[in-house]
Amino acid sequence: MEKVLNCGVDEAGRGCVLGPLVLASCTLNPEQEIFFKELGVKDSKLLSKSKRINFFNIIKEKSTEFSIVLIPAEELNVLMNRYSLNEIEAIKTAEMIKNLKINPNVLILDCPDTSAEKYKKRMISNFNILKYDYKFNIVSEHKADLNHISVSCASVLAKVVRDQMISELTGLDISGYSSDPKTIKYLKEYIIKNKKIPPFARDKWETINNVMNELYQNKIGWFYDKKS
Repeated sequence: MEKVLNCGVDEAGRGCVLGPLVLASCTLNPEQEIFFKELGVKDSKLLSKSKRINFFNIIKEKSTEFSIVLIPAEELNVLMNRYSLNEIEAIKTAEMIKNLKINPNVLILDCPDTSAEKYKKRMISNFNILKYDYKFNIVSEHKADLNHISVSCASVLAKVVRDQMISELTGLDISGYSSDPKTIKYLKEYIIKNKKIPPFARDKWETINNVMNELYQNKIGWFYDKKS
């Protein structure tokens, strides 16, 4: 009897002001799902950094197939002139799944939209645009990273790569999120020193405007060059 293959999809860095949006997929058979559950894999947000890194390598080695796609901030800045973030995620996810070598039986999406059904229809539309004759069932679900081990594995893959990218881009151990004081401090210091925002910053985010306005209002940096 043919084994059912579940392919889970998740992302990391969706709401970040710095760095890429990272998408990942992970395809597992039933035995692999049991293995990863017993190993302790779960949604990446519930794991320590050291556990995520350890699981990352095991998932790559033991899964049926995995894929990781990076969407740099520079590309997001261009795409967001035309598409919503939900649409961008759907477009890139469709491309990622179309390029898999092994077709799954079920595609499980950690839904970023408020409407799970709407996002499913969006995915189907993008598959049709790609002329991809998919044969699998599509499950679009909120909190899928908590409820499906294949999505949990994808969550770990995306998160570890995303963290590595932020570290490489900034040279610091920061999250890249607007809610992180270290990220905001880095942004301000970069802007003051280089007289521009980082090339890997998402310039459509309100955070950038807020930081620039604060520096301007406080007369900090090149906004306030005293004339002799």
